[in-house]
Amino acid sequence: MPSLSIVSSSGTPSLDIRSLNGNEDRRKAFAVFRQALLGIGDFGRTNPETETRFLAEGQSLGGFEGDILRGVVNGYDSSITLPGGRHVRHLSVTHVGVSPDATRRGIARQLIVEQLRRARAEGYVVAGLRASDTGIYGRYGYGIASWSVRHDLDLTHAQLVAATPREELRIVDARDSFPLFRQIADSDPTPRATTLSRWDGWWAMQEFRTTHGTTPHHAVVFGSEGNERGYLRFHIESSDNWFTSSQRTVIVDDLIAHDDEAWRGLIGHLFTQDILHRAIFPSRPVDDPLPLLLRNPRTLEISGQRDESWIRPLNLAALLSARRFGGTRQVTLAVEDDLFPDNGGLWSLGPEGAARSTESPEARIAIAELAALIFGAHQASSLAASGRLWTASDEVAEELNLIFASSRRPHSGISF
Repeated sequence: MPSLSIVSSSGTPSLDIRSLNGNEDRRKAFAVFRQALLGIGDFGRTNPETETRFLAEGQSLGGFEGDILRGVVNGYDSSITLPGGRHVRHLSVTHVGVSPDATRRGIARQLIVEQLRRARAEGYVVAGLRASDTGIYGRYGYGIASWSVRHDLDLTHAQLVAATPREELRIVDARDSFPLFRQIADSDPTPRATTLSRWDGWWAMQEFRTTHGTTPHHAVVFGSEGNERGYLRFHIESSDNWFTSSQRTVIVDDLIAHDDEAWRGLIGHLFTQDILHRAIFPSRPVDDPLPLLLRNPRTLEISGQRDESWIRPLNLAALLSARRFGGTRQVTLAVEDDLFPDNGGLWSLGPEGAARSTESPEARIAIAELAALIFGAHQASSLAASGRLWTASDEVAEELNLIFASSRRPHSGISF
């Protein structure tokens, strides 16, 4: 296997970083990742075909010392939605792990930096991930671009403010309907910011979990046949005795709705299942309108806010040119990026768009915090109050609020 690059730095061993293209090499890399995280089983033993499909599209890098594989990082090609509806190319970073006998030697750092450099050279506008450890990725320019919350809905006491549409609901087989689910997800006309296009390996894992789950899975779609506008996938929470339990609960795995009517219809389906007591939505947007659908909002417990999308801008010029801006005037923003200095410098942002500037800066921000602004995770005034954004005045912060305004909070709703 040819070596593509040697990455080393003072105080750390030289690491031979290679692209892993063969199925066997990818399986070995995934095994290192599983060993590093401890909590992932070897599903390749159960279903090697699914593992092959899961890893096939990945862009896996291995870090070697001699012939010994010490660490890995992987990424999948996708696109991400920006506020306003445009998309840019996104590398979905995953499987970051170092062998347990080689930790704390700078191996992960070398792999992460090399992956970012290669992704930028290959035309990716951003990289994104779900962080297992929130203390790692900020140092590489990743910033939190979306948040999620957990919803626990008490179906025994909750009532809807109005009847929800049922005529276009259709129960489908949760295992055999994945081609339909993919079609519905891919054709969503109004996705939220940070929504990702879903690659084949992601769908392969959903099919595996549905087929091999220890409890039954169910699904319902909304819309006439050939014109489906949403779906709901859920599974039964494990129970010692489902039939006599007073807390019969379902866990929502995925919810896609193209419009408000489809969303109300799919939520309403849970209320028509008389056997259910409770529904758990593990990941929902922080501004989800579900509380407004209920007569008594206290029947919905909202908890577990957590970071969701971590985004690293790679080509800031392309990213800013794709973002739609509001505001009443242009603001000159100084951006700092240690890894890719040409992203940094002065940018004029506002209703006229984005362009390089020679004016004096009115605000200053690091590249990691800029991701939160671009995708709408936080307002500029909040970032300024926390010290993550410097502004020359409160007026500048308020103007940046308008420039980066978004009608809905970002949310992806998937893990990888």
